[in-house]
Amino acid sequence: MVDTTVNGRGNGVNGHSNGNGHSYSLLEKVEINVDCGEGFGFWEGGPDEDLMPLIDAANIACGGHAGDPVIMRRTVALAKKYGKKVGAHPGFPDKVGFGRRVLAMTPEQAYAEMLYQIGALKAFLDEAGVPLNHIKPHGMWYIMMQNNEEVNDAAMRAISHFKVPVYGMPNTLHESGAKKYGIPFIPEAFVDVNYNSKAVLLGVPGSRKMTTEEIYEATRSLGRDGVVPAVDYTPVDVGVKGAPFTICLHSDFKTCKENVAAARKAVDEVNAELYSQ
Repeated sequence: MVDTTVNGRGNGVNGHSNGNGHSYSLLEKVEINVDCGEGFGFWEGGPDEDLMPLIDAANIACGGHAGDPVIMRRTVALAKKYGKKVGAHPGFPDKVGFGRRVLAMTPEQAYAEMLYQIGALKAFLDEAGVPLNHIKPHGMWYIMMQNNEEVNDAAMRAISHFKVPVYGMPNTLHESGAKKYGIPFIPEAFVDVNYNSKAVLLGVPGSRKMTTEEIYEATRSLGRDGVVPAVDYTPVDVGVKGAPFTICLHSDFKTCKENVAAARKAVDEVNAELYSQ
C-alpha cells in the first residue's frame, strides 16, 4: 500500500480536505509535471530531454493517444537518467486525435483499456527499476472524468489496482472518485490551458494561447492564492490554496520549453516563500 503519512501526520488516503483549499498534501512543495513520450514511430513528440531538468515528474504516454513500446522504454530511461518521478499517462486509444476527442467506450472497455495501458508502462518501469509514482489520465479522458460519473468510475476502479496516487482536479469527480476507491489524491492545476468561469477545465481545444508571461503570473497566483485567470480572464479559485500541489504543462506546444521555464521560475519563488525547509 502507499504510505499516506506526510511529515509524520496521518492524512487518510486523499491528502485534500475541502472546497476552501486543502490543508495537507502528499507533496512537500509545489511541483511541475509534464506529459512526455508523446511521439509514435517516426513521429517525434516534445523536447523531453530539454524539459527534464525543469520538471519534478514525467507523465509518460502509454500507447493510447501517443507512445509506442520503444518510445515508452526510452522515455523511462530518460526520466531515470535525470532522477525524475514517473507517472503513467493513459489516454483514449485515438492517435489521430491525440486523445483530445470524445471517444465512446463501455465501462468494461474503459476499465480494461486503463489497466492495459498502465500495465504496459509498468513493465518498462519494472525493467528499469523505477517505481510507478502516480497515474494521470490524458486529454479528453481526464476532462470527461471530472464530471461524467460512469467514465470516472470505470477509470478509478482500474487505477485503484496500482496502489499509487492519482493526479486530479480538486472538488470534482477526480477527488470523490479517488476517495471512493481508496486512491491517494494529489491536487493538480493547469497554467498553459484554461478553465471556464466556473473552474471547469476546458483543455487544449477550448483554451486561448497563453504567453510565457501569463504562465509565469498564473503560476505565482496559483501557488500563493489558488486563483488563476479563466478563459474569459475572470479570476477563478481552482481549489489548491493552502498546501502543495502539482502543476501540469504540455510538451506538444511550440513554446513548451519557454512555458515550462516560466513556470519553473514561479514555482521556485513560491516554494522559497511558502515551503522552504
